[in-house]
Amino acid sequence: MIYRSTIWLALLLSPTLFAEWRRLGNAAIDLRLSGLATGPIERAGWSADGGRIFASAPMGGWLASEDGESWKAALDEPVTQIAGIAARLPEPGATVAGTGRAGWLYAAGQNVWRSEDGGRSWRNLTIWKRSSLLGGPARAVAVRPGVAEEIIVAAATGLWKSVDGGTSWSSLNAGLPQLPVRRIVSLPREASGLRVAMLAPATVTPAVFEWAPGERTAWQPVGGVLAVEQEAKAALSREFGALITTIAIGGEVVYAGAADGRVFVSLDRGASWMPPARNEGAAVESFVIDPQEPRRALVALRREGAGPVVLQTTNGGLFWYDISSGIGTNAVYGVAADFRSGAVYAATAAGVFWTTTDLTALAIPAPWKKTDGALPEGPVLDVKVDALGQTVYAAVHGHGVFYGAAPHKQSTIRVVSAADWAERPAAPGALVSILGAKLTGVRAGGRPATVLSAGERESQVQLPFDLDGPTVTLALEAGGTIIPTVLPLRPAAPAILVDRDGTPMLMDAATGVLIDAQNPSRSGSVLQVLASGLGRVRPDWPAGVAGPAENQPAVVTQVKAWLDGAPVEVVKAVLAPGYVGFYLVEVKLPDVVNAGTSELFLEAGNSTTNRVRLYIEQ
Repeated sequence: MIYRSTIWLALLLSPTLFAEWRRLGNAAIDLRLSGLATGPIERAGWSADGGRIFASAPMGGWLASEDGESWKAALDEPVTQIAGIAARLPEPGATVAGTGRAGWLYAAGQNVWRSEDGGRSWRNLTIWKRSSLLGGPARAVAVRPGVAEEIIVAAATGLWKSVDGGTSWSSLNAGLPQLPVRRIVSLPREASGLRVAMLAPATVTPAVFEWAPGERTAWQPVGGVLAVEQEAKAALSREFGALITTIAIGGEVVYAGAADGRVFVSLDRGASWMPPARNEGAAVESFVIDPQEPRRALVALRREGAGPVVLQTTNGGLFWYDISSGIGTNAVYGVAADFRSGAVYAATAAGVFWTTTDLTALAIPAPWKKTDGALPEGPVLDVKVDALGQTVYAAVHGHGVFYGAAPHKQSTIRVVSAADWAERPAAPGALVSILGAKLTGVRAGGRPATVLSAGERESQVQLPFDLDGPTVTLALEAGGTIIPTVLPLRPAAPAILVDRDGTPMLMDAATGVLIDAQNPSRSGSVLQVLASGLGRVRPDWPAGVAGPAENQPAVVTQVKAWLDGAPVEVVKAVLAPGYVGFYLVEVKLPDVVNAGTSELFLEAGNSTTNRVRLYIEQ
């Protein structure tokens, strides 16, 4: 049944897939309310004929929708809401909206209220067990022209609608681009997804949310992630008498930045601190530290209207050097770096900019450039680069997180597994991605290898099945030049195929349906796992040819599977029918297994795959 996911896999392996920015996740938050939430909405309104809904976020400007699902920037504005005069307010500070019907009024405050007698008495429409059904305070109520029972509410958790005078509520947030992302907490890795912190979450608790591998609906809350960091910032704020906005720790080196622009550095894990570097009129936003040498770091400071500030240190903060000349006058909110290559990325009010410089010594950086591809309009509040330095992630306020190919890698050759983009040893028959080159030919150990596809930034190659020895030399031909690359060679270098958000290629063997959060597997069922790098097969099969539909060649190396650290039965391991370079491993789940999320990985030739998340229901 694996053929049902052919289109998904073809998109995943497209060599041009990451040339532009792509969004990871959506703009909806799951707060366990009556519907999905999103960021705060300040104002709401209707068109004169009631056919369109308008919403405005804190950043300003109107969005409009005819169906409550798809939204576009509006060139016009909603009609003015009918004023309401109430005999009394239902709560202090509430705003009142008229309806055009005698006696009927609505009010917005900590809750939403309705009166049918001019405000002498009020009914609370959103209270539920001492909290609001909408998850937070209401900012405004807008009544559909001519229909007193139909209202929309701008709230701290998004836009909500009622067609029965507030008796029941529905969410209009699934497609509303107002996700208040402030910071990227961690990137996708193994079975964990992308985690972000929200900007001014108000009643949204906790402040950290994850787009998990296999998620399809909304960002899910993650508790306790920032507790230690928040406690440390609070303690340092008291110690320094300043609001500490961000901290970063690498080994014994601690960096702390304040809202008044001061940068504090400790070289002994906080036992003592050097005199702070002062940056008048700026606020420290973020640090990035060299994981190999924590005394090398960069800091981003926001200085509104007076030019950006990105500072570099190579000696643990003894001296800081300004390397931000050339970005323009845009405020800088975040900084990231690939210390191996010297690439630096800045998140600014005008997009993502990048440069290259010597991060080990004082040097003049190359001119800053804006990254290719169009991000949604809005300030980029954070930027991160993955551990391999090949993918850049950008948090765009109101729109979410986007990722794309790191431009500094366009001319750098790197060989990674085509399944999970990790640097792994080579294996007979392995499918590899050559990053940074459009290949016209490849030889592996003197034998011709198969170039399956070649794009400007990435090429897909299948290695021959008859490789042997401790290493293999790849002769990569690009633009008339031969580039030799030596890789260690193993009988197997397995990896489970995953998307860029960590979603694994796992299917139900009976139905062929992709397993994710909305389509979990069941105890006792058989999973199909698509993998690469499992090595030789019997009978022999030529590289570059899709696996047969019947009598699939079997993997020679023993393949094992592990679920939450316990072994599970491997039914078979063969070449995947219809695919080039991939293997199909069928795994039978135990008859009794805990419902929820589990961690699955494979083992072959004493090498293990990446860990992936598996959703299970009883």
